[in-house]
Amino acid sequence: MSLPKRKVHIFIVSDSTGITAERVITAVLVQFKQVKPIFKKFPFIKTKEQVQTILARAEKLEAIVIYSLVSQELRTWIHTENRERDVYTIDLLGPLLKRMGRLWNMIPAFHPELLKGLGEESLHLAESIDFTLKHDDGQGIETLGKADLVILGVSRTSKTPTSLYLSCNNNLKVANVPIILKVRPPKKIFTLKRPKVGFTIAPKRLAFIRQKRLEYAGPTDYTDITFIKKELEYSHEIFREINGLQVIDVTNSSIEEIANTIMSAVRLSPR
Repeated sequence: MSLPKRKVHIFIVSDSTGITAERVITAVLVQFKQVKPIFKKFPFIKTKEQVQTILARAEKLEAIVIYSLVSQELRTWIHTENRERDVYTIDLLGPLLKRMGRLWNMIPAFHPELLKGLGEESLHLAESIDFTLKHDDGQGIETLGKADLVILGVSRTSKTPTSLYLSCNNNLKVANVPIILKVRPPKKIFTLKRPKVGFTIAPKRLAFIRQKRLEYAGPTDYTDITFIKKELEYSHEIFREINGLQVIDVTNSSIEEIANTIMSAVRLSPR
């Protein structure tokens, strides 16, 4: 019988997005199997007042505060302030800045603004991935107009992995919408003025993919070649109704190849 995991509140404080700090701490905590971390991120922290509020909250929850702050003033203030509080804090950047300064006999700039460009890029990437996850398989139709790209196609034509690949590697907000036999797609699809692609595939290849997916499920319409042909014919009917939609055959292509074809065919540029 396994022991119950110990819940530990982890506050991540950063003067940037906090994404890198969160990844570092996650990589460490995953090694402690009996700990269940509860993360709370506080990005773009700039003032002592903000930090004071965070420390007070951490004290009540007995949280560990891990801070990734370039500002020497804020780091020094936290060290001083925490003498009067019962909060365990960990400084991620301070020791590294000090040791690297000694190594090269240099004084760091201590300017948080130097991370601004990188922080904004990380934030945009996180937003793109979050958007793509929330618009998978027909979700989020009401905010489809914010997508950089919309992918349509019948089930198991690699819509989801391609969407995530484009999102992670090209920083694009991608939505994918399933085409279901005899089910009319949302009206918004036909009027949406966003780049759109439709995936098609050889019926035999799709049947094979679906059979592998449902290896132990037994025969169903889902894997029947006649049914699949009807699905694909219907998807092409829908594609012809959508102005500006580019049809891409994904039969023998890897996810990377499909993504590259989309970027060229629709003339998208990475963000």
